[in-house]
Amino acid sequence: MKGWSLVVVGVAFSCISHIATACQWRFAAENDFPPHLIKVNDQHWRGQTVELLQALAAKVQCQVKFVSSPWLRSLVQLKNGELDVISHLYKNTEREKDYYFLGPHHLEGIWLIGRPEQFQQVHTLTDTLTLTPKPRIAVLNGAYYGETFSRTLRDANFAAQLVPISSIQDKLALLNAGRVDAILEDNSVLKYWQQHKAKNAALYQPIVQVYQAPVYFGFSKKTISAEQFAKLQLAWQQLVDAQIVQQIQLSYQ
Repeated sequence: MKGWSLVVVGVAFSCISHIATACQWRFAAENDFPPHLIKVNDQHWRGQTVELLQALAAKVQCQVKFVSSPWLRSLVQLKNGELDVISHLYKNTEREKDYYFLGPHHLEGIWLIGRPEQFQQVHTLTDTLTLTPKPRIAVLNGAYYGETFSRTLRDANFAAQLVPISSIQDKLALLNAGRVDAILEDNSVLKYWQQHKAKNAALYQPIVQVYQAPVYFGFSKKTISAEQFAKLQLAWQQLVDAQIVQQIQLSYQ
């Protein structure tokens, strides 16, 4: 009988150990996106978004595994269940069919950023069409910049000014190399570059705000059940109520 009890205890301990280690979120993080995602090495990241997600994971006894995946691919992988969570996701009705939205974790403000002396007469995006020569503007592949930008994009002359890129890391390098004249980027990224003395970052300023909206963590409906997501919502609210979310956000401002 004692032997049987030991077997039961052993099986139970094995199951508990499996549960404790089985909860691992595959999180898309390809490149630096400071101050939100700052890469130390392949499995060691820091930054505002990382700290928020890790605080949430700890709350529900999960771990975060960082997976290198470009933005456009990560959206597909999240939908198919190859990833469990991504960050900086705008919420809309279409996306809510495939993803759970948790947060928001950041209020994103997208600006046209460039050298102010080159954009003195620019007060709207369409004003860039009046400049000579036409400015080249770097935009991230697959990024959403709001309805106003989408409407402006229908103008072939404006669309011809855009330079699609695949990585945020390319943006400052392209500016410094003179290959583009401006970028569309969250103002918090420019502030980080300037605070950390990135090359020539002091030369650039926000010119025109293009879009502002809250962004969320997106969880896959393929890998996260409705019951599990309800627990995540509760855990997130507890972090908000305990001022942990606000403390992490303030530490990166």
